[in-house]
Amino acid sequence: MLSNQQFERTRRLALSLAGIELAERHRELLARRSRRFGALDGAGLDSLLRAAEEGETTATQQFVRLLTTKFTGFFRHSQHFCIAAEHAIRAADHRGRARLWSAAAATGEEPYSLAMALIEALGRDDPPATILATDVDVEALAIGQQGEYGDAALRGLDPPRRERFLSETNVARRWSVAPAVRRLVEFRALNLISEAWLVEGPFDVILCRNVLMYLETRHRYTVLERLASLLAPDGLLMIDPAEHLGEAGHLFTPEAEAVYRRRGASCPQCPRP
Repeated sequence: MLSNQQFERTRRLALSLAGIELAERHRELLARRSRRFGALDGAGLDSLLRAAEEGETTATQQFVRLLTTKFTGFFRHSQHFCIAAEHAIRAADHRGRARLWSAAAATGEEPYSLAMALIEALGRDDPPATILATDVDVEALAIGQQGEYGDAALRGLDPPRRERFLSETNVARRWSVAPAVRRLVEFRALNLISEAWLVEGPFDVILCRNVLMYLETRHRYTVLERLASLLAPDGLLMIDPAEHLGEAGHLFTPEAEAVYRRRGASCPQCPRP
């Protein structure tokens, strides 16, 4: 178990580095994760905390991985991908090309699911769209860029999609994402609480799922305000159904479950909640 001093240091670092607000209930979870990460004793954790406090890059990345949950998978909340693909097609019809952003891409299953949905919806391997995939965890992004997954990661893919979009590698029970899917996705490191986002809008669809629930209230509002500013006038924001917009709710209009449009825009073809 983390000592009171270790937990307080962890809370301060979590807020400053990732905008994450930790509560007492997280103490035991952090202790278990610390052991998995190799910080088997208090001295190991103290060493990690000290290096992260001093800004050492490797320690900072390890600390962020200690905090964040990489709970992801292909086609989680599958209705979101149908809505995203349909909206992207309409945007491409109007503007020639659609832009989508997976803002908490983790190990890549979400942006690759978007790419698959676009290919399916248009019936072609080269849909007029691009997908930006960002995450604070550079090791998770490296897995996404590699585009190889084990059977456990593919549970959300039905057999026809697996056959169409993945091929078995030379390593047993490892599968590689098809080149047509990978070409649509660009991976880039980005911390949503950083002052500078090396991202330019507008985006037609932004997915920011399973991350807002961890952010401190002030950071959550700022992130949502910035996401709204990067949406096209008719763009859609998708969050996890377990999340809420909080005080930033006035910036958006509900369109479907956990799907929002910039307030002031309208789309009579979109499903209603």
